[in-house]
Amino acid sequence: MKQSIDNARRAADAKLLMPMDSGFDRIDNIKICIEECYDYIIKRNLRKESEEDWLTFAKKQGLCTEERSGKKVYRNETFLEKGLEQPLHVIFKVTERTSDTEGQVLLVPDIEVNTYWTSLNHSPEEVIKQYQNQGTSEQYHSEIKTELDLERLPSGKF
Repeated sequence: MKQSIDNARRAADAKLLMPMDSGFDRIDNIKICIEECYDYIIKRNLRKESEEDWLTFAKKQGLCTEERSGKKVYRNETFLEKGLEQPLHVIFKVTERTSDTEGQVLLVPDIEVNTYWTSLNHSPEEVIKQYQNQGTSEQYHSEIKTELDLERLPSGKF
């Protein structure tokens, strides 16, 4: 990770944002970002955290929007202690579906939880959008590789 940061510093003389998926959800990585003064958004791996517990918390602390009948989304921010000098900033988005898109009522509610470590002081919606932009970039990259048949470059020709 430190090598990637060094490469980024050589490539651009600007403040950079490091969006990372849940494979990078480690306190060591957050410490590196803090030490190197880089902004970050890291999707959290819930590990042993309960989706039901997050839903209960979100109902108390989150801002609820009903995106359609049977689908409520709770968004907000909180801080979690992880043994560092300061608690870490966490953005959460918890979705509760009691019916599907066709209106069929679900016997057991479907709960989807997305949480993110971040150093940004933006609204939860902005942080989530920034993280999702990473996925958009990866999708373009994938399409270029498949559409232009660039899966395997002929390295013997370089």
